[in-house]
Amino acid sequence: MRRNLSALLAVGLIALGGCASKPPATEVVVRAMPPRNHQASITSYFDATTRKVDPTREIVIGTPQRGTCPMGGNTGGYVGWVVPVEHKTRNKDSSVVTVNTSFFWFSDEVIRGVTRRMELCP
Repeated sequence: MRRNLSALLAVGLIALGGCASKPPATEVVVRAMPPRNHQASITSYFDATTRKVDPTREIVIGTPQRGTCPMGGNTGGYVGWVVPVEHKTRNKDSSVVTVNTSFFWFSDEVIRGVTRRMELCP
């Protein structure tokens, strides 16, 4: 009799615990609009961060891709877009080419951050 009573009690507690917990809330992901003038913004960024315009530089700007990083500050809110960019510079005799890859994070038309690796959020 005691075994049956303890088994019933255990089943009752498990069932009660299952009813008391809520199902996990589903998070709605809101995406900002893809940037339309990202080429001009990225070119202006490089112009502003260098001391003078380098005629030997070459900037290869990729297409905007869906980012996974929250762009709404501390609250998250929405996710933005990431644009891969290769910045190539040559020395004076064009024999050595230096290539730096950067990832520009956008929300709407605003650059929210620049990273060296795509998996790092700004």
